[in-house]
Amino acid sequence: MLQGEALNFFTVQAIGFIGFAIFTASFQLLKPRHTILTQSFANLLIGVHFLGLGHPMPTFIAFAATFRDLGAALIPQDQWLRILLWAYLAAIYSAAFFLAHSWIDVCAIIGSTIATIAQFFRSHFYVYRLCLLGHNVLWIAVNAAMLSIPGLIFMSGIMLSNLIGIARFIKAQKHS
Repeated sequence: MLQGEALNFFTVQAIGFIGFAIFTASFQLLKPRHTILTQSFANLLIGVHFLGLGHPMPTFIAFAATFRDLGAALIPQDQWLRILLWAYLAAIYSAAFFLAHSWIDVCAIIGSTIATIAQFFRSHFYVYRLCLLGHNVLWIAVNAAMLSIPGLIFMSGIMLSNLIGIARFIKAQKHS
């Protein structure tokens, strides 16, 4: 039995690595629409990864993000995107009523809320990046508590990237 559990754990981690690798690779695509479509597929795999780790609320958040991203890619108009983002938040808060049972779930919900709010501030560099940093910190805690090795690696890399981006922006501001 113990051997089967270890195999299952490694399989779940492998699915997570594939999902997070696809998500990371999506940033190399040249068209934002292709990036978002690729991320929607990655979110499906990440949801399966979270499900395999036994955490229904983060699983729901990842699956809901799949539909959010598909909608964002297929409905590029700004007004509809705002409606889609609010619908995403309504969905995760509705699901929280049934699925949230621990601090892990609360951190996942708050982190996802902050990341969604960031989308409304894309044209405000500092607000956008600081929101994403808040999202990263909360999801690092979530991934650590769930024992998601690929989630920890990915979120740590994204957080480092955000910190470097902010530092480069500040440096450019001082020299201009």
